[in-house]
Order: sequence, then structure tokens, then C-alpha cells
Amino acid sequence: MTVGSGRADIIEKARALYERGDFERCRELALDALADSPDDARLLQLAGNASVELGRTDAADYLERAVSVAPDDLELWQDLADALLEADRHSEATTALRRTVTLRPDDAGGLIDLAHAAYAAGRPEEAVEPLNEALERDPANPAALRALVEVHRRTGRTEDALAAARQLAERSPDDVLAQIDIAELSLALDRIDDAVSAYARLREIHDDPEHEIYSYHGMIQAEIRRDRWRRALELAIDATRVDRLGRTTDVLAYVVAQVFGVAARPAPPRSQIDAALVASQAEHRRTHEESLVA
Repeated sequence: MTVGSGRADIIEKARALYERGDFERCRELALDALADSPDDARLLQLAGNASVELGRTDAADYLERAVSVAPDDLELWQDLADALLEADRHSEATTALRRTVTLRPDDAGGLIDLAHAAYAAGRPEEAVEPLNEALERDPANPAALRALVEVHRRTGRTEDALAAARQLAERSPDDVLAQIDIAELSLALDRIDDAVSAYARLREIHDDPEHEIYSYHGMIQAEIRRDRWRRALELAIDATRVDRLGRTTDVLAYVVAQVFGVAARPAPPRSQIDAALVASQAEHRRTHEESLVA
């Protein structure tokens, strides 16, 4: 057996261990082999990736050595970027991701990853350009549009965030998160009719009846915002019919007090109602963000 074929066998064994989740043995085998072949890019990659899974601080070191050996290997640069992100070395990860974009300029996914890294590094203004470039390559890419909504929202460009959310909803009319974004951003811009329409659309597209309560809460929040108390009361009454957990009880008491001056139970203050409705919307968003990741 030649030296090369022996090393190939070791690489295959180490890769099989990695794929089975035996990261410790994978790492040990790769490191043992690196003693004789210190410049083997695949062994360095396996050592680095296994180290990432094990939470070892030297993970990026192996992958940096790997890209120095094979500077045109896209997969190695992607793995290095992941290792650097895992270590919270966001600026260096951004550099690695720029290299992946150079190697594959038509890859929208690489541009999206670059935008996420720039945002995580505290440079959100640098995230917009790669996201726009990703959309030039793949105009219907939902991940790029969703990321663009978030970047614009976090940097105070509410109009741009709403435009991106609407663009996503046009391409995916049943996208729940896009409708949530439209509703929340419309409220932020005081476009109450648009917000109410988005919440009504959410009621139409929800496939889980338990989630209908969130749409009701959003519409109640919008009607309270513009002092339409009779409509808020109608919505609060409807909401209590689907609210199995009693999350609308205080809201109903508050709205009844505004309409009639008294309520069957003491009405909480406006600040408490506003906080409860905001919390309901946050829970709604979190539920769908988690399902998207899953």
C-alpha cells in the first residue's frame, strides 16, 4: 500500500467518524495523521470541523492552515467562516465569507452569509449591499428578503423594511412572518389600515387555530391606537371566544371601561394593556421564527 492510499484510508475513516457524530475519535485520528502529513488540507479540515463540534478553541487554527494549503477551495473557506463565527470572531469570519463570494460570485447563499456576519460584527450598514446583490442573483430568495427586512428594521429604515416585507409577501402570499412584519412595520409608521389588513390576512392563512388569538390582539392594538373603542370592543369579545388561556381578559376589561366607563372587573392601566399586546405579538413572531429554523 502506498503512502498516499494509506492517508486516503485514514481520511475516509475520520470522515465516517465525523458523520456518525464521533467527533473526539475523528479529531484524534486526524491529528495523528497530521503528524506525518502536516499540510494535508482534508486532514486539517476534519480536525478543524471536529474541534468546532467539540467546542475547542483551536478549531479555526486548523482551518486557517487548510485554506493556506488550498486557497481556492470553497468548502474550506465556508468551514473556516463557520468556525470563526462559532468563536465570535465576526470580523475575521466576514473576511472568510468575502473569499467564498469571490470564489463563487453567483452564489446567493454566500452573500446572505456575508450579510449575517457583517451584522453580527456590529456593522449592519455593510449587510445591505450583499443582500441586494443576492437578490439581483435570485430575486425570489426568501432568506435574503427576510434578512433585508431585519437589517432595515434594526437600523431604523422602517420604510425600506416595509418595502422588503411587502416584496416577500408578493412572492410568498402565505408567508406568515412576512405578514407579521407588514403588520408591525405598518403600525410603527402609523398606517393603521394597512396594519389591520395584514392582521386580517394572518387570520386567513394561519393553519393553526390556536394562533388566531395573535391576529385578534394585533387588530385590537391597532384600534386602540386610533381610539376606535367600539371596534376594539367587538374584536376583544371575539378574541375571548378563541382565547383558551384567558390572555384577553384584562384587555376586554380595559376596553369595556373605555366604552362604558365601568367594567365587571377592575380595569388595568393602559400601560399594562399595551405591554400585554406587545408581548402577544412578540410571542407570535417567536413561534414562527422557531418553526422556520426547525
